[in-house]
Amino acid sequence: MQTYTPVLSVKPDEKHGFAIETERGTVYAKQVVHASNGYVSGLLPEYQRNIIPCKGICSHIEMPEQNRRTAPLFINSYCNRTDDNTNSYLIPRLDGSIIVGGAAQTFRPFRDQWYNNVDDSVLIDAAKDYYGDYMQRTYRGWEDTGAEVAHLWTGVMGYSFDSNPHIGAVPSKPGQFIVAGFNGHGMPVIWLGAKGLAKMILADRVGEKLPFSATGIPRLFQTSQFRLDRAWSNSEEDGDILGTGEIFLPALPIAEKRGFTSKL
Repeated sequence: MQTYTPVLSVKPDEKHGFAIETERGTVYAKQVVHASNGYVSGLLPEYQRNIIPCKGICSHIEMPEQNRRTAPLFINSYCNRTDDNTNSYLIPRLDGSIIVGGAAQTFRPFRDQWYNNVDDSVLIDAAKDYYGDYMQRTYRGWEDTGAEVAHLWTGVMGYSFDSNPHIGAVPSKPGQFIVAGFNGHGMPVIWLGAKGLAKMILADRVGEKLPFSATGIPRLFQTSQFRLDRAWSNSEEDGDILGTGEIFLPALPIAEKRGFTSKL
């Protein structure tokens, strides 16, 4: 395990399998797993249109200690949509503070602030003030709690063109595998996704090929040349990140795609 050690290149090596060049020297491996999520196209440029680095925003909301016992208690995690059509997720802490983030609708129009942006040293300007009085204006009983943002941060996620992760063998690159593109939902997906990928890797190590259907991973998550080509042959606005994702629907008349049906 080497932290703060960027990988600069992954090249085939006749003796060892692969030579992985880093800023601290070269290491060797028989197999390589690309698990860098939003940054994966740095080493796999073929994924540049499939997995896009996108910034999000999150906050830690606290209140004065004397008000902690009077504020309504949250015992679950939540996801809600407020009247301004903005989605947020909320996670209560044992000390009465709140983790809340999301607010993508507030910054979606400002593409340069979040889309294909890996600068996590800068907050998303269009959303940095959204959670200032969020609890007071959203939940009853919080109006006089004095709740305010104690910490605010941004981070880079890997959003995929079709909203599905890419898991499996990298097309046309034997011995290389990928598990990336989780669209901000890695925690409920990556555990069993990585377990299924491990089965493929172990089979590959002994010269066998495990069918993707035997991994236990949903078939829509399988990375493929078809998925790569589909993103390159369509505009970014056709995909799920910036568009409506209509290109992924079955080939139906436009009226039916939009929810209308005709009488026979």
